[in-house]
Amino acid sequence: MPTPPNEDIRLSTLLSRDDVAAFNALYYKYQRAVFSNIFKLVQQQQAAEDILQDVFASLWINRKKIDHEKAVGGWLFVVSYNKAIKFLNRNVRERIGVHEGAVEIAEDPEGDLQALEYQYHLINEAIESLPPKKKRVFILCKLEGKTYEEAALALGISPHTVKEYVSFSLKFVKEYSLSRHTLNAPLSMSLLIVFMHHC
Repeated sequence: MPTPPNEDIRLSTLLSRDDVAAFNALYYKYQRAVFSNIFKLVQQQQAAEDILQDVFASLWINRKKIDHEKAVGGWLFVVSYNKAIKFLNRNVRERIGVHEGAVEIAEDPEGDLQALEYQYHLINEAIESLPPKKKRVFILCKLEGKTYEEAALALGISPHTVKEYVSFSLKFVKEYSLSRHTLNAPLSMSLLIVFMHHC
């Protein structure tokens, strides 16, 4: 995702060295936004809480593999999206299985990894291409879960300006992603774009 602030670089570096305090700091910084993103998709409190814990478990498991040059919030965003979609897909398969007999849909872990990397790279490119002020607002509101008022206070601008910046950035990221999305990509970008468009 976008170039992270020094604090995120410091925390992700410490995390890669098995620092539990750094993990806790990242959890408290991002858990609200990650939960909100998950809940928008699954619409179930308990499921969203379970997926949230799974996302941060994955962060710990993959702590030595995460690129310190990219924001941890972006990694969490993409992972939470994919886990939420998997949950929804499982529910669909279960309903099909109940009503139409056993239906097996093969899962491809390697394909999942490729899809994750593809989405992560594409969104990072899009956000990095935003004008600096709009990029900062987007990171605060969409990745860190700040309200318009909180972001406005942090940046010394009006909530109305924050809202306009977020609206512009969402449209830009959507158009950027669509323009660069390849038809043979592992997963359709359409679901990701719908997810990004939620306010």
